[in-house]
Amino acid sequence: MKKILLTLAVCSLAPLSQAAVIQFNLMGSAGPGLLAGNEPGVVSGGSGGEFSTGITFDDVSKLISISVNWGSANGYTNLTGVSTNAHLHITGNPNGNNGVADFIQTGGPALDLQMDAVNFTTNTSASGGSIVGSATLNGTNEAALLAGKLYLNVHTATNGGGEMRGFLVQIPEPSASLMSITALGVLALRRRRA
Repeated sequence: MKKILLTLAVCSLAPLSQAAVIQFNLMGSAGPGLLAGNEPGVVSGGSGGEFSTGITFDDVSKLISISVNWGSANGYTNLTGVSTNAHLHITGNPNGNNGVADFIQTGGPALDLQMDAVNFTTNTSASGGSIVGSATLNGTNEAALLAGKLYLNVHTATNGGGEMRGFLVQIPEPSASLMSITALGVLALRRRRA
């Protein structure tokens, strides 16, 4: 038993693999998901969020994968009309929630999900839509993603600047050390019972 505990302790201190697939949620000042309230100047509009595998980023291949949907067909609120476009943008202040000044875009879209990225499929109607696919991020976009400065927004004819928005916020994972400590505790408890 001592050998098992020693092995687990040594493994918990070993360097972790450098590759990671990082999971993200959509979040904004008005709350989680794709929300009209997260888009400056939009009083009412649709809502949406992640589905299936959600939003992930592979830090080795630099591949971002996105599965989001919206509208009543998907359990959310309908947009004011059919979506006309969707983008990932880079913002200057991802944590701001005091109005339009906090969300000023710093340049063009980082990635046009309907036009620039051929790996994305978009489906949309008056009662719902979705974006599913993946694309490789360049260094600037990767840095913005990992700093919490990328947001996804969906446009309509009524809200040409964007009707709903959500920042891509990394979901914290439990550390390997914490998991190892938990495993050691379980083994110690089992040993005590035996």
